[in-house]
Amino acid sequence: MYGDALTTKENIKDRLGITVTTFDALIDRLILSVTARIEQMCGRRFTLAEFTNELHDGSDPYGTPRKALVVKNAPIQSVATIEYMAGTPSTPNWTAFYSGDYQVDYDAGIIYFPYCGLPRGYRNVRITYTGGYAGYSQTSSLWHFNVQAPDLVGAVDGSNLTFQLPANADQVVVYPDGTRESAANVTFTPGTDTFTLAAGRAPTTTMAVDYLETSATGGTGSSLPADLVEVAEEAVSRIFKKRESEGRDAESFDQSSITWSKSVFTDENIATIKNYRRGYNL
Repeated sequence: MYGDALTTKENIKDRLGITVTTFDALIDRLILSVTARIEQMCGRRFTLAEFTNELHDGSDPYGTPRKALVVKNAPIQSVATIEYMAGTPSTPNWTAFYSGDYQVDYDAGIIYFPYCGLPRGYRNVRITYTGGYAGYSQTSSLWHFNVQAPDLVGAVDGSNLTFQLPANADQVVVYPDGTRESAANVTFTPGTDTFTLAAGRAPTTTMAVDYLETSATGGTGSSLPADLVEVAEEAVSRIFKKRESEGRDAESFDQSSITWSKSVFTDENIATIKNYRRGYNL
């Protein structure tokens, strides 16, 4: 997976007043860990990706045909196919709905079937779609996640090393063949739209990048909700500050003391996270 983080190392370092690179690897790990926890609590992904054959029930728990489906990863950017199982579980015959059979609420991530409803059954409807948030806003810039061809220009053939971004960028994170590449193996000048991998690092199957657009005014798709990003940054900062006090509930310093929270997320954080849990199908 590419670009799963709910914030950046640069944001955390700015928040904590860190200017050295000593803790960069640790901060990266903490960001990914906190992001994973939030996604598990919400039962969904947040950053933009394609979701293939996501299964849904055509019936509610009482056997009544549904009139709408709630996808797991809103907002919806585009819908590729919606199919129902016309065969049996052992020999399925997946048949596509006509586009006129349904209506899409892209922001809410809900697909309505106002005319025909859905066929009765469980795990008998599947959806392939692109969903999630395209990036997150900073003061005047936007991160773009999981950018691939045709937006990312450059042959993926095991020999090509140079790729062109859709726009000038201040930072890039590169994923040849699905694995994050060390910055030491990427030649990139901030403010430009081209980067080059080191010799022997050419991707053979896939190539994706995350990039921070230079002086962006926006981008396609929605940016990550600011309150959710704030929760992630608070949690990462909290864990980082407590890293040398593992297992302690409190510490004293001269005439002062610190009482550590026993939880990664505060009650207020959890209330915010709950707002982004996906509801069950209607």
